[in-house]
Amino acid sequence: MQQIIFPYEHSQKLVEVIKHHISPCTIFVWGYRTVNSGTHHFDLLVFSNKIAGGSGANIANTIKEQSGGSITASVLVHKITDLATKQPNQQRFFDNILRNGQRLCLDKNNPPYLLADNIPPRDEEAEKAYWLKCVAVAQFNIHAAAESPHLEVELCKIALLNTACIQIALGLIRINLGYTPNEFSLNHLLNLCGNFTNLPTQLFHQQTPTAIHRYKMLCTPPSLLNHRTKLNAKEQDFLCLLDTCQQFLELSKNLIHDSYP
Repeated sequence: MQQIIFPYEHSQKLVEVIKHHISPCTIFVWGYRTVNSGTHHFDLLVFSNKIAGGSGANIANTIKEQSGGSITASVLVHKITDLATKQPNQQRFFDNILRNGQRLCLDKNNPPYLLADNIPPRDEEAEKAYWLKCVAVAQFNIHAAAESPHLEVELCKIALLNTACIQIALGLIRINLGYTPNEFSLNHLLNLCGNFTNLPTQLFHQQTPTAIHRYKMLCTPPSLLNHRTKLNAKEQDFLCLLDTCQQFLELSKNLIHDSYP
């Protein structure tokens, strides 16, 4: 992990928001970049034993709202006990951040501990198997959405695309970061993918009102179908999202092929 250079004043705003949600806590910065013409985006790992109601996605939404959109973040929230994971890739992910990330604050009563020096090597065969599972689920849902003959159920079809994109994102994150997320909202996962690829920005984050509306539709949790009385939407919105999701799958497969030729 290279040295991370970021604006100090922005990082302190992050600390204020996070401590408001969950305190005491320990916060590490493990990634920083500017996106969308100057927005400051931070990748953060937060350890706290008091995380009830403090999901990373909720904290990230508060950061964006309170900064007027000038600061965004991918916030990974874990308990200290999660460091005892038996997953080799997760161990490597945590260990790398604890050794090389930049700490913003420390819970002195519950400091995170470095893992053992003999962390197992990457299990590439397990990674490949997980990726192929993700591709299979994504392909099934995309095909089901594209081939459905039913009319005026576009929101159901978009829900299938949501599931497909979540699977693609989970696979990319596992392969590129070694991380296994504990939160699964699509926007959260795509922002996390932005740490190692520009595919989410390239495909989903064009800043036009129509693109923003369609992205919000795609990110809507399928569980909200439980509360709807109408399932129709503009067919053009669905067709555009279908094309984008198909591109996301194919470009992601190319990206993984470059890692495992």
